[in-house]
Amino acid sequence: MTSILSDDRASLKMGSCCFGIPITLHYTFFLLLVIELLASSRYLHAPFSFFMFMLYGPVLLLTIIIHELGHALATKKLGGECSGIVLWPLGGFALCGPNEKGATGDLQVALAGPLTHLPQMLFWIIVYALFTGGDFSNFSMSYYLSDLEKASSFMAILSQQTFWTNLFIMAFNLVVPAYPLDGGRVLASTLIICGVQRNRAAMITSVTALVLSAGLGMWGIISFIWLHSPNGLFTALIAAFVFASSWQLWDLYKAGRINDHPLFGRPCYDDRQPTTDLASPEQEGGIQQEEEETTKAEESGEMA
Repeated sequence: MTSILSDDRASLKMGSCCFGIPITLHYTFFLLLVIELLASSRYLHAPFSFFMFMLYGPVLLLTIIIHELGHALATKKLGGECSGIVLWPLGGFALCGPNEKGATGDLQVALAGPLTHLPQMLFWIIVYALFTGGDFSNFSMSYYLSDLEKASSFMAILSQQTFWTNLFIMAFNLVVPAYPLDGGRVLASTLIICGVQRNRAAMITSVTALVLSAGLGMWGIISFIWLHSPNGLFTALIAAFVFASSWQLWDLYKAGRINDHPLFGRPCYDDRQPTTDLASPEQEGGIQQEEEETTKAEESGEMA
């Protein structure tokens, strides 16, 4: 069974980046852009609509590419391979193979993507300072539509909102332990490192994601209907997406087919033997005896 994110039917191929890694654009990226453009159209303010296009179009695209390159380059540095990158609004999905560091290396790869937002946030802080003359008195999450009509204030607000967007993506991917977000991968690799069996780790990861995505979906619906927030609709759709991906993982767990999952089926999760699978003292004695016999046989062979 393939992951929803790795389904070619739901993605647009964009070619390869400078590192030779194929990049595809997932349809949910356009979904967010359309939602934000429709929401902005009610103000009948052309600069605001252009601002939303820039923020949720090329700026967000570049942000996510850098995020995913963090995963891909960390994988290559640790001896793994990255066959491609799928971009979507909450950080994308790097189709990375196993690395030589096992679950510990996979944890490092999972953290590498969100951590790329720290230098990006610093960059946009510098851009904001350049267009405001170093004045941060108006730096906040809110702004006036009339300020978008001037080029300098437009760029200041764009850099300001890009900073908050980076912070949101980083926090969302790290704080929410739900697959296929990076937080879910962090949870899964941490469980494996702590000695939890792979099947049990898959069960914990899927159940956690199902519960969190259900709660997130309810909040999205409430904020969209009662708080009139356009982001509420997108939140609900993302929650449904996470729920569907986690349900796939749950189905594979129930069917005993964890090896077919793109996350838990990788060899890097087999590099560390879980503590629950440790041999009993009797088994250890037998293993030790076999090792001693093998050593004696090898020594006899060398003497001959």
